[in-house]
Amino acid sequence: MFFRPSQISPVDKNEILARLWVKDASLWADAPDQQDHVRRRLGWLDILPLMRPALDEILGFAREVKARGMERVVILGMGGSSLCSLVLSQVFPPREGCPRLVVLDTTDPDEVERVAEEGQWATTLFVVASKSGTTMEPDAQFRYFWPLVSAAVADPGVHFCAITDPETSLERLARDRGFCKVFLNPSDVGGRYSALSYFGLVPAALLGLDLERILTSAEKMAARCGPDVPWDENPGCLLGTFLGEFSLQNRDKFTLLADPPMRPFGLWLEQLLAESTGKDTRGIVPIFGETTGIPGFYGGERIFAYLRVKGTAWEDSFDQFVSELRQADFPVYELWVDDPYDLGGQFFLWEFATALASHFLAVNPFDEPDVEAAKARTRAVIETYRAEGQMPAKFWVDPQSQIHFRPSEMLASSLKGLSRAIRDIFQVLPTWGYFAFLPYLPYVPEVEEILAEMRHLARQEKGCATTLGYGPRYLHSTGQLHKGGPLSAAFLLFTRRRPRQYPSIDGLDLTFWDIQFAQALGDFQALSEGRKRVIHVHLPEDYLLGLRSFSKVFSRAVRI
Repeated sequence: MFFRPSQISPVDKNEILARLWVKDASLWADAPDQQDHVRRRLGWLDILPLMRPALDEILGFAREVKARGMERVVILGMGGSSLCSLVLSQVFPPREGCPRLVVLDTTDPDEVERVAEEGQWATTLFVVASKSGTTMEPDAQFRYFWPLVSAAVADPGVHFCAITDPETSLERLARDRGFCKVFLNPSDVGGRYSALSYFGLVPAALLGLDLERILTSAEKMAARCGPDVPWDENPGCLLGTFLGEFSLQNRDKFTLLADPPMRPFGLWLEQLLAESTGKDTRGIVPIFGETTGIPGFYGGERIFAYLRVKGTAWEDSFDQFVSELRQADFPVYELWVDDPYDLGGQFFLWEFATALASHFLAVNPFDEPDVEAAKARTRAVIETYRAEGQMPAKFWVDPQSQIHFRPSEMLASSLKGLSRAIRDIFQVLPTWGYFAFLPYLPYVPEVEEILAEMRHLARQEKGCATTLGYGPRYLHSTGQLHKGGPLSAAFLLFTRRRPRQYPSIDGLDLTFWDIQFAQALGDFQALSEGRKRVIHVHLPEDYLLGLRSFSKVFSRAVRI
């Protein structure tokens, strides 16, 4: 049952706050089995007292890695196991004398080979990060890199460490292979709530960051969000109220603005909001990385948050834009930080506020019921490929552009060509919906630039919000929202033809191209079966040329 925060009495609000801090699972679930699951995911509330005594162990490990002359640390992980690392590596410049941090959160074969081609195995440390220990992507990555390292050094195990839950298959693998270190994370901390656990703090230490400052920032924020702090003075309650109140008014498109040093934070926040709230046809849709525009082009479903750094005037700040938003009556929530080390506090603040907003939305923020749909279909695609030797996908050829594509079931009945399919989507997609671009492509600036132009055009011409998520990264982030969240959504998925033969992964009889393509097919099938409007565009080997050609078709279609 929904209760807007503005309709709840101060006494009841204080009761909600108290119940949250004592880990009352009934805030988010009614059934006993669901409440049991929630209780096993609330460890983030008291993770800080556990991590402080672990600082000596973490920092000692970082000193050992540095003393061994490691020049590169490669994180093998997905979603909550890697997004905090990615944010930290982009927010903080490299520290002198510390290894460079590379986050490999993809199965794209070119991205994997980019790490492999650098070589330098004697000075590389791999961190295999997986809560469950069975995540497909880091398992495949480990299987690929282990033989390469084994062929180059006498003791490959010392070039690997693991972060996982106790008693997982990854812990057993790490012990068997002689990994130099195994960090066992508390099992009651879910992946997207794990930034302040070993999953975030170990990479931070390897980067040479001041863990004391990060933890102190988080502890101060946790105290400010405490059960004895009045609701109207409690930053977690205020932010949770902002998110919950407007989402229940159908203002569910949340756009993050940030000063330049903090902009990568959106990558982590995107997963937290989308995967926590996007279920039961409800959810907060995070909009990250979208270009700004005239407020008159935005739909009334928008709300904004502006993350600001004190003491510095940035040339590309959002001051003027925020002023225009407020004049146009858009809700804007401002947050100030002293410096990037206040990320520690922001991690806790947003976890707390998201959990509270989920209570108002009547969703369980600690499960991901629709994520398994794409995983199951990916496994089925791989089984078919192994049995038949070809991927189960047939594409149409657009008679005008010669671009290969296929529509989902919701579009196929009236389809006459690619341009018509795009027009059909926008004829049905309301201005309060969102349009998601989902490229299963390498992380290269040119791809982002072309997609940014299409995102801008879709918003300006059709008035809808747009999102961008690289596959398979988004499957561990916004994928839950796509399938379980608001119904007013449409999707444009990109893959590319195999440009050459890639090496097989040890023990899997698959290449990374096979896995990535199977993941795209699996998610397309899951979205299509969920009655979503999706177009899957299959680009040629020269995917940049193909993407530019598609952008011309897209531009003409949305302008009609």
